[in-house]
Amino acid sequence: MQTLFNRIIKISIYLLVFLLPLFLLPFSFEAYEFNKQYLLFFLVSLAFFSWIAKMVLVDKEIRFKKTPLDILVVAFIFIAVLSVIFSVDKGSSLFGFYGRFSNGLIGLISLGVLYFLITNNTRIDTDKKRMDTDTRIRESVEISHKSVSISGMLKAFMWSVFFVILFSYFSIFGVWAKLNNQLSVISDKLSISLPQVILQPTFNPVAGSMEGLAIFLAVVIVLLVGRILLGAKGKLSSIINYLLLMASLGLLVIIDFQASWIVLLVTMALFLALAIGKRMFRENVNKLLLPIFLMIIAIAFLFIELNLLNLPQEQVLAQKESWQIGFRGAIENIKSGFLGSGIGTFHYDFAKFKSLEFNQTLLWQIRFDRAGNYISEIFGTMGFLGLISYIALIGFFLMVSWFILQTLNRRETTRETDAKLPGIQLPLLMAFLALLVSQFVYYQNTILAFTFWLVFGLSVVSWQPPTKTWWGAEKVISFKAFPEISLIATAFLIILGLLILGCYFFTARFYLADMKYIGGLGQVGDERLDSLAKATKFNPLCPQYKIILARTYLYEVLDEMAKPAPDQIVLSQNTQLAIAVAKEASERSPNLVAGWETLGMIYREIRGIATGALEWGIKSFEKAITLEPTNPVLYTELGKLYLASDDVSRARENFARAISLKGDYIDALIQEILILESEGNLPEAISKMENLAITYPLNIEVAFQLGRLYFNGGRIDDAISQLEGVVAFFPNHSNALYSLGIAYQAKGEKEKAIRVFERVLELNPGNQDIIQKLGELKKEEVKEEVKKEK
Repeated sequence: MQTLFNRIIKISIYLLVFLLPLFLLPFSFEAYEFNKQYLLFFLVSLAFFSWIAKMVLVDKEIRFKKTPLDILVVAFIFIAVLSVIFSVDKGSSLFGFYGRFSNGLIGLISLGVLYFLITNNTRIDTDKKRMDTDTRIRESVEISHKSVSISGMLKAFMWSVFFVILFSYFSIFGVWAKLNNQLSVISDKLSISLPQVILQPTFNPVAGSMEGLAIFLAVVIVLLVGRILLGAKGKLSSIINYLLLMASLGLLVIIDFQASWIVLLVTMALFLALAIGKRMFRENVNKLLLPIFLMIIAIAFLFIELNLLNLPQEQVLAQKESWQIGFRGAIENIKSGFLGSGIGTFHYDFAKFKSLEFNQTLLWQIRFDRAGNYISEIFGTMGFLGLISYIALIGFFLMVSWFILQTLNRRETTRETDAKLPGIQLPLLMAFLALLVSQFVYYQNTILAFTFWLVFGLSVVSWQPPTKTWWGAEKVISFKAFPEISLIATAFLIILGLLILGCYFFTARFYLADMKYIGGLGQVGDERLDSLAKATKFNPLCPQYKIILARTYLYEVLDEMAKPAPDQIVLSQNTQLAIAVAKEASERSPNLVAGWETLGMIYREIRGIATGALEWGIKSFEKAITLEPTNPVLYTELGKLYLASDDVSRARENFARAISLKGDYIDALIQEILILESEGNLPEAISKMENLAITYPLNIEVAFQLGRLYFNGGRIDDAISQLEGVVAFFPNHSNALYSLGIAYQAKGEKEKAIRVFERVLELNPGNQDIIQKLGELKKEEVKEEVKKEK
């Protein structure tokens, strides 16, 4: 039985180390993080249960290896738990924000459990030839309890890195696309093809972007340098490490992501300073040429932007903006000061605290769910307690690492050997430093977080002291003399097993929900509604499913309203469902901007058929504004609703506020001008719209509105000229075509008007107004022809 449990632990951990960087599935909305989080939770929980079961059922004792960092790890996770309890969005805090998934409590707890699995089930590889008899006996006993080794885990990790690099090169050079074409030819009738996610030029197994891969490869390069200089045994091992290093560096050059060069440069500089300060390579100083060469490469590419293959680039939130948002989130109130807004809720902090300057950037319409770096995100989402506990964890780790390396260095020096450090501790420490630096310049995804805790745990295991100390020793609680404790432990094991099985049940439902969700996005009509409704049923905790379902109901309402004879029953049912689902999403996640925005949008669109919709729409947008006070779009939409309710004063206030937030927001500028038109000040409206058209000559909406104002001002020829220009650029612009037809009709050019209205009818089949106008024009045309004949 002990062998069975040891084997499960070993296989689970090795599979996790090898598979996680490679793992993705095309069955969910997000192929990377969502599936990696599932694999992480499943294998960690399986290994953890097997570890506990082995101690309770076989060993009849609890064996726990104490390390100096146990309390700090538990403290950091405990603060994360508290932040979830007081979170502004408990769903995102628990599971991770939808679409990102890697920033939730469940993922963090899985990584924390992984740390304890590593420290309690991993042994240091030793040379048995140099052992005495007693040491060999102790080693065999340790192996019986610890089936996983540091070298085994690093080998599994390096094999995974090899396939990551190979698959990434396949994507960049189009191998996957060529393979897919071959499959299509071979299996024409079976329609076998590779998933679309693999066919993207930026596909890599590690992350959804090449930038995430670049950060990961920078860490890998640092680890490989450490292994080459300090840990490689034999020529074959050295050759493999060099090949991986060159392949990783080649990808880094192709991707050319600045943050990855910063990680490489800073870490190599720290290593070089340590090596020179400790004279680690005084007998072969030329070994330092490798880190020096990498530093030179990193410096060069920091100032040279190649982007050799013109790959699409990920949009990452600016570092300055990230720190400002993190700080403002941490000082929002007393609770935020201690615990932040809640782990996984950076989307809330971003919406509420983004700066006015952000509105002037090209990315102003993006709602970022992650900071530009992990440290500022911890600050905003976990507050000062979270940041301090994390810094304490890192700081104490570095302090103990320094102490261990100093001790080992003195031991080697007293033996009158080269003062180089062992080949385990320093490469792991270098990789840890690279991961730490990356957290200041890039956000944390599943693989970076997993690699961090993996290296962290292996480093702690490598600290195993040469003499007996308070750490490294195992705390043993035996059940043999106390059967009552054994009974309690067995009961705990049963509860733990049932809890894990319950988690498996709900995670299976959640995965099925996401499959229904992605299936629904590819469908239309009733099939789409049915799939999305099932997604909300399988996972009622996800507000994003409800938001999309509510919008789908709204689209059905608008489609029905556009019909010549709308079905009032269908219209009423879909309207009620749209409102109900959107309300449910907003009530479940009251601090999610998208929910209130969707609800306001629904009320705005149905205001003509639902009593009180204007009032509720105004309240919805006002709530959205409290959550995202610097978004000019929300103020503009609120102003439109006030305008529709004849409250011109408040409408003007909101349009002015939108313009103050973003001076070039066209929609708000147009609305201000339209208010002048509604007040009868047409000449000033035309003048301002003309100025706007000069400033933004390529904006079609401005051009259309100017043509419409020309017509209303009696300048028919100017209106026709302006609207013809709009239609030339956008032949399917229904409003411009309709206005052009009216202008032609006013000028007496009935044939042109008929052609334009026929085109409008093609775009809007069944429109009674257009059908009526066409009928009138054709009758007039017939009358004129009859008169000519007479």
